[in-house]
Amino acid sequence: MLGEVGMGRGICIGVLSAAIAGCSGIPDASDVSMNIHRGMSYEEVFVMAGAYEMEQEFKGGATALQFCSGKGGGTEFVIVWFVDNRVEGLTEYEQETPGGKRCGWVFEEVDWALAPDEVRAELFIQ
Repeated sequence: MLGEVGMGRGICIGVLSAAIAGCSGIPDASDVSMNIHRGMSYEEVFVMAGAYEMEQEFKGGATALQFCSGKGGGTEFVIVWFVDNRVEGLTEYEQETPGGKRCGWVFEEVDWALAPDEVRAELFIQ
């Protein structure tokens, strides 16, 4: 039994080491967005985007979760749109990050009129 505990610790240490090593080279936000699909839960998306700077805004039963990644002076932003904690769609935009600021400092305010049709219908936006 003691050998099983030692082996379990070895596996945990190996997984933790791989996770730490992977943090230095996380994929671009747009690469992660390719794995986000309509109907996914908020929790599933939050786990996928957990390594990125995030911001969320709420309006009625809708949520807009933004996350970002920088590339030199350019930054990729992804907005995942939820209704009742289920993905309805996503949008992406890019902008320059001035003066070496972290991308989370320059999130644009969410424009709910640009949300997918299902989100706008939930909020009664034309």
